[in-house]
Amino acid sequence: MPKLKPEELETRRQEIIDAARTCFLRSGFHRTTTDEICKQASITPGGLYHYFAGKDEIIAAVIQQQAEGAIGRVRSLVEGAGGMRGNMGELAQQFMGTMNDPNIDDVVRLEIEIWAEGLKNPKLGDLSREAWALRQDWMETMVRRGAEEGLYNTKDVDAKGLASLLTAILLGMRLGKVLWKDDFDLNGAIAAMFMVHSGRLVMEMPGINGVLAPVKQPVRERAAKVS
Repeated sequence: MPKLKPEELETRRQEIIDAARTCFLRSGFHRTTTDEICKQASITPGGLYHYFAGKDEIIAAVIQQQAEGAIGRVRSLVEGAGGMRGNMGELAQQFMGTMNDPNIDDVVRLEIEIWAEGLKNPKLGDLSREAWALRQDWMETMVRRGAEEGLYNTKDVDAKGLASLLTAILLGMRLGKVLWKDDFDLNGAIAAMFMVHSGRLVMEMPGINGVLAPVKQPVRERAAKVS
């Protein structure tokens, strides 16, 4: 290959990743061949192997980039002036825009493909979990920062628990939009989520303390009882 500048190498690498994503969406992981990726990226097999050792490395790059892209969409807002409190309105608007973006459906379809294949392929499953761990860690960071800035009515917030819930809600809405299309009320679900999270929609739950107490029971106590 002719010698390329670092920025040209990165641009070419990105073109291969984009081409692979297109092929994976069209044909799935199994049916997509490196020849198909080469054709989509307008590169020779020899040229492709200059950037990636094989299809597994390309898959890993696609998964990693999806995770980094999801984090990058909110990082600049959260880390900007004003922190979480100052940017909450912008974050909410960006979330609404992202969820209603037609391109997000392709992202979700690819993630479904990744999850399904990851159940059979341990290596791919590990890659997927690591990628989602990045999202989860960043969600926990936002929850902790929100607690420090007084967004919640207490600073004693279970960051991991709340981040897990928010991640599950986000995944559920994205899946609902793809699987049930117009039968899924996306905007209504988003509005309800913000109403619940802001405390504008609450429900009386008598006896809830008896349900929550076992959940918060220390691990050592549970282990002692089992033994």
